[in-house]
Amino acid sequence: MGNPVPFPAARVGGDMFDNTVLNTLLPMHVQVDMAGRVQHAGPTFMKLLGTGNIVGAHLFDYLQFSYPKGIESERDLGRHYGMPLTVQLKKHNRFDLKSVAVPMADNSGILLNLAFGTSLKNAVSYWNLSVKDFSPSDPTVEMLYMIEVQSALLDESRSLNDRLDGERLEAEEKAYTDPLTGLSNRRALDRYITRMCRRRKPCDFAVFLIDLDHFKAVNDTLGHAAGDKVLQEVANLLLNETRPTDIVVRTGGDEFVLVLQDIPKTDALEAIAKRIISKVERPVLWGGRKCQVGASIGIVQCHTKNSKPIDFYLQAADEALYASKKNGRGTFQFVD
Repeated sequence: MGNPVPFPAARVGGDMFDNTVLNTLLPMHVQVDMAGRVQHAGPTFMKLLGTGNIVGAHLFDYLQFSYPKGIESERDLGRHYGMPLTVQLKKHNRFDLKSVAVPMADNSGILLNLAFGTSLKNAVSYWNLSVKDFSPSDPTVEMLYMIEVQSALLDESRSLNDRLDGERLEAEEKAYTDPLTGLSNRRALDRYITRMCRRRKPCDFAVFLIDLDHFKAVNDTLGHAAGDKVLQEVANLLLNETRPTDIVVRTGGDEFVLVLQDIPKTDALEAIAKRIISKVERPVLWGGRKCQVGASIGIVQCHTKNSKPIDFYLQAADEALYASKKNGRGTFQFVD
């Protein structure tokens, strides 16, 4: 076996003492003779192969070299003593292993030692390796510890970020939600109108200002718990009368606001107003007693190309609402 560059031979191998030492210091080594037949293999190397005794088998039945190219025999391997090699187990060729080969004493064979390199983390998981599978002096043990620590820190960091994101979303939701009914609040209404008016495609929309008739009488005669029940029932029916693209808002007390998009026809808005009034008038049971309220509505028709602050629309709708109440309540009125 030729070797153009002189390389010091390894005077190890053959007897029980030398093999025990190699198994401890180089658990991923393999020794082959001049014909490439395996003479001895370290315990971790054997664990990777997952087979029985391979003494006498040919090394290249189990290994393939991808760098440098052209290493297909023990003679080719002899021309690359001391050079970094990349090798794969034929049964597990998705793992790139690092290797170096040196000649045995008296030109009696080759000592090949392997290491995991960048495939370490995946290899440890795949073969269920432990500290005992590495040399005591191998820094891989410390690397494994660092990998585990880093993985634990990353998991904790992700968990903390998830919790913070969850808390942020929860706080944001609370900031835009009415706590009693679960509807949007005035702050959410301002944001909704602003975003809608900033859309590239203009649209029609209508603002309904709804005030409950005789709600004070419910609070005075049956108590605030009954009043809360009425408000919650009204909130649910308003949600059922709207679409996901609309918004239902409780602005405070017994006052609600709807913003309905893309309903330009007056008769469609009238039909919605009539249904709301009819459903609100249905009694709500509380403690065996009926809570009876009604609804008056002021409606203003708008377009985003003439966008105004929400207070402008609410003021206009409030004037129409006042006209509804003046006309006997339980009705609706459009802005003139």
